[in-house]
Amino acid sequence: ANTSPGVPNTPPGTNWNDFSYVIGGYGWKARFVKTNGYIFTEDDSAQYNLADSSWVAYHFGENKPYNYNCFKCHTTGPDPNGSWNGNPADSLGTFSEPGIRCEGCHGPGSDHVANPTSVHPPIEGDSLRFDRCGDCHHRGSKTNAIPASGGYIRHHEQYNEMKASKHGDGNAPDLTCASCHDTHIADRYPQAAGTGLSGIKMECETCHPNMEIMITTSSGTFPKPIDCVDCHMPPASKSAIGMQVGNGWQGDVPTHIWQINTNPVPRDSMFDGGYVRLDAQGHAAVTLDFACLRCHQNEDLQWAASYANDIHSNGIVILTHPEQSNVPDQFKLLQNYPNPFNPSTTIEYHLPKTSPVKLVLYDVLGQKVQVLVNGMRPAGIHKIKLDASSLPSGVYF
Repeated sequence: ANTSPGVPNTPPGTNWNDFSYVIGGYGWKARFVKTNGYIFTEDDSAQYNLADSSWVAYHFGENKPYNYNCFKCHTTGPDPNGSWNGNPADSLGTFSEPGIRCEGCHGPGSDHVANPTSVHPPIEGDSLRFDRCGDCHHRGSKTNAIPASGGYIRHHEQYNEMKASKHGDGNAPDLTCASCHDTHIADRYPQAAGTGLSGIKMECETCHPNMEIMITTSSGTFPKPIDCVDCHMPPASKSAIGMQVGNGWQGDVPTHIWQINTNPVPRDSMFDGGYVRLDAQGHAAVTLDFACLRCHQNEDLQWAASYANDIHSNGIVILTHPEQSNVPDQFKLLQNYPNPFNPSTTIEYHLPKTSPVKLVLYDVLGQKVQVLVNGMRPAGIHKIKLDASSLPSGVYF
């Protein structure tokens, strides 16, 4: 219970009683751990991807144990000894609690529990440095080597990315995870929505003020409604879903490299075998097809490179697209038109800034019917046509 938000059901032909746990990063995907201690791999629909509501294979047909190598980062109190499924011969290891609870980061806290007013948890405040977070948020080892696969950075390796940046190489004023993140508020999940709480406690603008991008059109010059992270932390990593969007590319996890390669080179040049390519200083950079073209999907690398190097001083001139100056001042999803309709209707939505957008069609039972939009979209007025000719007549939301 309460471990699988957004996951509608178990794999086909199974039910919840067949499983002990759901794992895999619930904000991106879900995998199912059977009661015998092994991950479900017996069907090509074994992993659920939340981004597009798809079922895909996971190590199809293999025996994949949920053991210490997995839950040393996915549980609290992992121990390589014993076997959590009750079968000692499996030697899977044991753990105290599923999921990452307080002691997962702070370490054993029995003294604090016994005397909470006098004995603080083992790790406090900014002492929760990224070396500690990096115990799990790395891949391979805690170095600046960033593993990659299939044209994307692999996921859960923010430590490697930071070490390959000016903010983590030991030469510039280094950041810690706690510099920007409130480590007690998960940034990925929506629980804090409406409370005024945020998992981000420091923005890029705190240290890098006055870094606007100005757009010049036939209607005048105005600031581009965009945040630093939209370009400098593009989703170049892949946890579950990666896709081509026009002339650009996007994964589903933001990168912590920050540096952008402003040359007109494709994403393939970003990788060297199974790793992200590093320069002579040991730094990595993301290419423009991740940083720019995932939003400016109809442009090309030459266009992006012509602006990228001096973007904060020279801005962008788009005299051929004066409608770009008509940026809405608020997020809005409008009533579709016509309504009722047969067989097609137009759905319009407004974005005051470049944003991730997910537009989903539901039936009257609340069941997901179709994902209409899923990805980054630039600021402006957007319209999408829904062709419902293949859907049963009825009411949809």
